Amino acid sequence: MRISARGRPVEDLPTEMLPAVDPGRSSGNGGVGDGLALSLSAALGPIAGLLSWVIAARVMPQAEFGQASAVVSAFILVAGAAQLNLGVGILRWLPGSGRRAGRLVWSSLLLIMPLSGLIGLVYVLVVPELARTAAGPDGSLALGVVLFVLAAAGWGVFVVHDFILVAIGKPWWAVWRNGLFAVVRIGLLVALCAYAGLGAQGVVLSWVGPIVVWIAAGSAVIWALVRRYGRRALGGVLPGRREAARFLGPTAISQIGTTLLYNQVTLLVILRYGPETGAAFFVAWQAVTVIDIGATFFMNSLAIHVAREPHRLPELAAAARRRLLLLFLPVLGLGALLAHPVLSIFGEGYAEVSTILQLLLLGLAFRLVVAHELGVRQAAGRAMQYATLQLVSTLLVLLVVIVIPVRDGSPDQALLPIAIGYVAVQVICAVGVRIRRQTKLEVRP
Repeated sequence: MRISARGRPVEDLPTEMLPAVDPGRSSGNGGVGDGLALSLSAALGPIAGLLSWVIAARVMPQAEFGQASAVVSAFILVAGAAQLNLGVGILRWLPGSGRRAGRLVWSSLLLIMPLSGLIGLVYVLVVPELARTAAGPDGSLALGVVLFVLAAAGWGVFVVHDFILVAIGKPWWAVWRNGLFAVVRIGLLVALCAYAGLGAQGVVLSWVGPIVVWIAAGSAVIWALVRRYGRRALGGVLPGRREAARFLGPTAISQIGTTLLYNQVTLLVILRYGPETGAAFFVAWQAVTVIDIGATFFMNSLAIHVAREPHRLPELAAAARRRLLLLFLPVLGLGALLAHPVLSIFGEGYAEVSTILQLLLLGLAFRLVVAHELGVRQAAGRAMQYATLQLVSTLLVLLVVIVIPVRDGSPDQALLPIAIGYVAVQVICAVGVRIRRQTKLEVRP
């Protein structure tokens, strides 16, 4: 009989389930590779979306443009709400799941897709105009409903595939996957709208077709990769239902708020200030959204490395903050310098809001402090604190857009109070985060 160093027989010691962790990938670069890949994957979508909307605006009447954008915004909103923040949960739990990785991945995907489809079905039945746009002038309402539900269900898991690829050590696969999707979608948009003349329906089909193909092929690839990942593991553990609910509940609510923020701010501006001013703001807001999402996804990768080495949370968080600022502050500065010439590409009416874009980018500089704190709270599993900060920062921006009185004048004059209000919200949130962190450091024994 062998005796352990603690004086107990080895046979009596409990067996520990060790997760599958590849030492060669354990934050040797501090997470910059995973974070950069997630940021690029997240940014490719809005960038391609902005380009596709520019093309759409040039090949179809403004009324059809509005109808198409309503359908796309609606199914993205539905899908974002139905994801329940499971993508970040996968980043947090997959590295330690070991041989149970497949169970974690497929239980998540098979929850998100039906839920997205169900919510999408209810949504499109309540707002049947969306189905009519998707079906086209000669299509049936049922066809439009099917197309909308397919788009919502597919997009619900599309983004989650990126998180899975990053969590199993294939971050740059997500970048190439999103890049190819963007190229195919824009190509279809040109073919269906510019050449086939399908108008708003062409925009919808240019989304639905690639989504269906990418989800079908991507699911097969994910199945093979996750299976191989699990086979290399030594045991593994999954979170219990109570633990998962404690983490996902608050963060899922905050994710819904963020989804509303990205998709509803421009709609509110259009409704309150009119289509001309709203269109100019839409372009400026898309640029802000690209950078905001990129910074958020960069910080999401911190969850992977904290899951592997939880004792290094302060060190990893500090490294993530340095890299976040080094990567994104120059981008914000360059964007402010090029605001007028870039907006001029869309036309003089859009260039009028270059000052508005510069102010929004200034607000984003302070938003980086909030994005970092959100990533740290998420990685540490402080779900309620994460949700509180995200909801407060989101609701304050929405409050600014709703409460500020509408001003007459040119777009830049009318939108100036909103831009200043956005900067003020980000400054308040950033200062609040720093004060709270400093207070915690001072009272720490």
